[in-house]
Amino acid sequence: MSLAGGMLPVAARGGPMSVPSKWKIAQHWEKSPRQCDFAPHLRLDEPCCFACGWFSERWNQATPQASWQRANLERSHIIPKSLGGPDDASNLLLLCQPCHQESPDWRDPEQMARWIATREERPSREVETFVAWLAAAERAPDFKDALASVVAEEGATERVSELLRGLLGQAGTHFAIGYSQGTRVAVLQAAANEITKHAQQAGCEAEKA
Repeated sequence: MSLAGGMLPVAARGGPMSVPSKWKIAQHWEKSPRQCDFAPHLRLDEPCCFACGWFSERWNQATPQASWQRANLERSHIIPKSLGGPDDASNLLLLCQPCHQESPDWRDPEQMARWIATREERPSREVETFVAWLAAAERAPDFKDALASVVAEEGATERVSELLRGLLGQAGTHFAIGYSQGTRVAVLQAAANEITKHAQQAGCEAEKA
């Protein structure tokens, strides 16, 4: 029996079904003979997007079950509910938001398998964030210059880190995105202004002394 054939009769019967936990979904696919098709990146001890492998180091908890429950992954139907797909672990995948948004909504589950096979791998959330800040720094050359002017000073790393944390606390975020690139650039520019201002004040005090 095909995957679709095994799902549609269940949905057709109707009746309430509770949505499986992320841990139950991961356990199902870890044992499934079709794991390589629908969850090629799956490892029970490290939560990740089934399709692209994206993960976050911050999801790591005391147990694999707790880690999966913490993971910022979305339940995605292989066969959409609107087309008769049930809320069953065999019809649910765990995907990152971009993969969920781009995944096919189609009655034939093989189209989902084909789509997953074409997905490029993504680095971890922390690596992506680091790369995003590097890109923001390229758009805020004043910060690079300001940082270079104080990097040799004792305690400069701690002071700049504290400054950035304080400025981030004043910034807004986009829903489901976090800090936008424009916000990162603005934070770095504000930091550059503060560093330069502090350096100028220190210079004036030194001249007076």
